[in-house]
Amino acid sequence: MKLFKRLLVVFCLLMLCLQAYAAVYIVEPLDEKLFPGQELSFGKISRGETLKVVVKKKSDLGQDWFQILVDPEFLPPSWKAESIETDKTLIALVTLSEDAAVSMQRLKFLAVNDLQPELNESFFATVSVHESLLSASIEDVVKDAVLGQETIFSLVLNNDSIAEHSLKAESSLPGYWFKSQEMVLAPNETRTVALSVQPLTYGEKNFSFKVLSLYNDTGFDFPAKLNTKPTLLGMYQAPITGLPLFSPTMLPYYLINGILSIFS
Repeated sequence: MKLFKRLLVVFCLLMLCLQAYAAVYIVEPLDEKLFPGQELSFGKISRGETLKVVVKKKSDLGQDWFQILVDPEFLPPSWKAESIETDKTLIALVTLSEDAAVSMQRLKFLAVNDLQPELNESFFATVSVHESLLSASIEDVVKDAVLGQETIFSLVLNNDSIAEHSLKAESSLPGYWFKSQEMVLAPNETRTVALSVQPLTYGEKNFSFKVLSLYNDTGFDFPAKLNTKPTLLGMYQAPITGLPLFSPTMLPYYLINGILSIFS
């Protein structure tokens, strides 16, 4: 009988220990319930990007986590970490330095319950750091165009990272031919972006597009060419946006024609 009571007490203690464990539910970059001692592999990330780790506030015990923290002892030099709270989630942001070493990094996270510190849980996760996980291409770099009419170049971008990435597209063309544009790629996203060029002189025009990362020194250069055919309306509109290509004595008539073409 005494042995049974002792076993019963041990059993109850074990049950209390099990019940005291509060599970951490990760939403991003993985969707997973964590168990004690479990270690995650988040995947690939590149220099300058920000790892976003999102957990649910509610644990399976019905208690709220108050914070999700990153252990600074596990952060490489120049990496930064911060925490954000939303209505239903807690977010840890880990920003890599622009010159982060290409390596496998092990990070430690802590889910904190301020009212019941005994429920605090920690977990580890690894990330594979790369110089760049971007790729870019332009489908057709030589285009036939019509003077004064929009011409589209298709830029294909791919982000093979678990973090989003911001980029900027520029060109060697005048600003009134092509306006630089910025874009944000979501994690593991492939997207086609339209680069709009408006040729304002006719003939052959060699130029280049440049796609630059806003997070690190990654860049792509694409030589391109426009073969632009003239139109009567386009030739009249040209002085509105550029200089004439003939004798200056014709300038007043050329400008008048350009202005009248707007209302034609």
